Amino acid sequence: MAIIHNGFIDKRFHDSFKDTGLNDVDLATTKFYKGVKPMWKQLGFNFENSDKPDSKFYWKNIIPKDYTLKPANIFGIEIEDVLPNNQVGVSDGMKIPRKSFKKININKYVSQDWKGNPQPYYPVLPRINEFGIFSSVVDETIFFGSKTSWDGEDKLAPITNLNEPDSNLILNMDYTQDNTDDLIDRYNFNKVNYIKDFQVKLDNNIRIKTDSVIIPDGLEKDNTKQAF
Repeated sequence: MAIIHNGFIDKRFHDSFKDTGLNDVDLATTKFYKGVKPMWKQLGFNFENSDKPDSKFYWKNIIPKDYTLKPANIFGIEIEDVLPNNQVGVSDGMKIPRKSFKKININKYVSQDWKGNPQPYYPVLPRINEFGIFSSVVDETIFFGSKTSWDGEDKLAPITNLNEPDSNLILNMDYTQDNTDDLIDRYNFNKVNYIKDFQVKLDNNIRIKTDSVIIPDGLEKDNTKQAF
């Protein structure tokens, strides 16, 4: 008998998510659209500049993953080398014995934009005060996607909106069910059948039949724990 399926697993990527807790998960496509919905619209952007690579509001204009709130990455924060001073009455440097040290100077009166060429824009953050804590001053008014505040949730972006109103949406899976047998299309355009791996064998009439007990899988109903 010919092999029907021998798998697509590439062992080079085995356990790639070992430090994330995502060792044994299934990710599903939950929405189908007529035509193409570009990523910037999926993320909730709705103004023209968000799709222009030369605009600072371009949806992909995000800081590199190794950026931190260090002077090399952000304006308004500097590190000063304080040298020891052994004169009487002068307290620069550690006293016993006096040694040089690094002093962090934070300017809370300037816009603390990201550094780089090209200059990143997202994420928008408030200014940091002299104690290294986020203040209430936010210099920007345009945030990522459909967000209305720098630290708010984006419940309007299609990528996270479970009840997205879009006339081109032809499939929207409802994962708020108890198990995979109850999966439905929110708009009732399609009937959903959940199929998992199973073994087959030949019956007495030389016909293929299922040789496995198929048990439905449970579903995570908490939206905050789903794979957005």
